[in-house]
Amino acid sequence: MVEQLDEGVWTTEVALDEYNVRGALVAGSHRAIVWDTLSHPRDMQGYLPLIGDRELVIVYSHADWDHIWGTAGLPFEPASIVGHRACLERFSSDVPATLEEKQAGEPGRWDEVRLVPPRTVFDVEHRIDLGGMTLELRHLPGHTEDCIVGFVPERGLLVAGDTVETPLPVVPPGAPLDRWIEGLERWARDGRVSCVVPAHGSIGGPEIVHRTIAYLYGLRDGRPAQVGEALTAFYRQTHEANLRAWRPPSAGSKGYDRLL
Repeated sequence: MVEQLDEGVWTTEVALDEYNVRGALVAGSHRAIVWDTLSHPRDMQGYLPLIGDRELVIVYSHADWDHIWGTAGLPFEPASIVGHRACLERFSSDVPATLEEKQAGEPGRWDEVRLVPPRTVFDVEHRIDLGGMTLELRHLPGHTEDCIVGFVPERGLLVAGDTVETPLPVVPPGAPLDRWIEGLERWARDGRVSCVVPAHGSIGGPEIVHRTIAYLYGLRDGRPAQVGEALTAFYRQTHEANLRAWRPPSAGSKGYDRLL
């Protein structure tokens, strides 16, 4: 379902088997940005009348399957497709492997998916003029090496992909926690940010950035956060996996034993 969030800003959220995933559309006077094409071409159908005759730019927050498999549902052939350099590299490795695995496991379900890699890549920052609005992209590795965030200063809008997640993020073993925390703290200090749109979980304000930061600090420092709210099965399993992956070889691990 497509919902308007602000002037020229819409989000769409789709339900997958274990969790929901959200993307966004930001439309200026002459360009429209689709932030993540989600999991299937049909996920993009609600955007088509909103894009209209604007020049289309597709941005991948990172190359996980539930963020990039819907591109064939858009007029992508003439479009600019933007991602981090590491995102492009994944299209030669785990991206096709994941599609092959899912197509084998669920015959017919993913037949319409077409893998379309980024055509424009960047390393640190990239700016896109939409006409009356600007999307500022910035590398923010953590959940994956290719993760980025996007900021629309005219709307105070931070589209965060998987760098911020409620109720808690997926934190793979070996993730660069210091860089992840540092990147999020930069945005937490930015007084221009008023609305934060994560790919998973509730839309909110800067408080959800602070919440993710606190969770990451807890894992890094051996002080695991107590998650006070009821969790779905997916997030309970994710929390337990995070605790196991980041359990320190020290007495401080007692806190982990209590939470597992």
